[in-house]
Amino acid sequence: MRHVSASPTRQWPDFAKSTDPGQWVDDPLGDGFSYTTLPLRDDGDAPTLATLVRYRSTGFKRLLDRPRAVVLSVHGWSDYFYNPELAHFYAGQHVAFYALDLRRFGRSLRVEHELPGFVSDLRIYDEELAAALEIIEAEHPGLPLVLHGHSLGGLVLCLWLARTGLSATGLVLNSPWLEFQGTAFLRAPMKGLLEAMARGNPRRKLRLPEVDTYWRSMSAEGEGWWDLHRVWRPMKAFPATAGWLSTVLEGHAVIAKGLALELPIFVATSKRTHFSLQYASDIQSTDSVIDAVQTRARALHLGSLVTLCTIESAMHDVFASAPEPRAEAYRSLSRWLPMALG
Repeated sequence: MRHVSASPTRQWPDFAKSTDPGQWVDDPLGDGFSYTTLPLRDDGDAPTLATLVRYRSTGFKRLLDRPRAVVLSVHGWSDYFYNPELAHFYAGQHVAFYALDLRRFGRSLRVEHELPGFVSDLRIYDEELAAALEIIEAEHPGLPLVLHGHSLGGLVLCLWLARTGLSATGLVLNSPWLEFQGTAFLRAPMKGLLEAMARGNPRRKLRLPEVDTYWRSMSAEGEGWWDLHRVWRPMKAFPATAGWLSTVLEGHAVIAKGLALELPIFVATSKRTHFSLQYASDIQSTDSVIDAVQTRARALHLGSLVTLCTIESAMHDVFASAPEPRAEAYRSLSRWLPMALG
């Protein structure tokens, strides 16, 4: 195990405090990080809110920091923004960094929420994405926008771009969840079954295997490198519901038909996949959540300017992998970014 000598998240509260509108407060990630609460319309599971995290270089670096673009990062399922190295990378590229904890995830979770992460329609995220962009545009008017999405966040961003026609300069996808695991042939019958279940009760929990293998591969309390919050990133994933999985499969069907996005897209994946209900050392160097080969194939349906970046020995979160594949992913992204920004 790679236990951290002192776990900062052990000192964090289980639930973040909401801010006043327009107020930024210090984020638990530390120096340079702050967050603000985005109040949202009631969607039936109050309190309804999202959280925008901002990183700004401090000290002498801040004086030299003149961003040439801005990036908005969106996390995956059962996840939140926890990776300061990602923010530091973009700051080093002179790109202002923001990350969004979607409703009922991470900093946006509240004790009243019975179903963390629950939505019955991915389009509901349009509200917090638009609210985040309003703040970003006010703070950095006219700067080019790059979107960065991991796993479920990648799916959400792809569909949002296709639906809204938002003018973005580039799209970075970190192991995006673009297809149902294993085979697309199961998607249609599963989607029909889940739609019927969701009509009766979209909040109905599905009896899926509960495993801690991915958490163990990520957490410094297991075999990984990261100090993960015990509530915001639990050992076992948030409960899947009929309504949530139904809307995810609907999104996969849209992706399969093609999106014709007209912006440069960078897609980073592990070279290999290893699915297992039991922890194995291979999980540290493979994608244990989605099918990496299938993801690369689906990514070519997104648009005509797709760059596939296959990283040997990367995990599902490529930018949270072991140091060597992680460094390779950052090198590849640093070569692509100037092309996207022009």
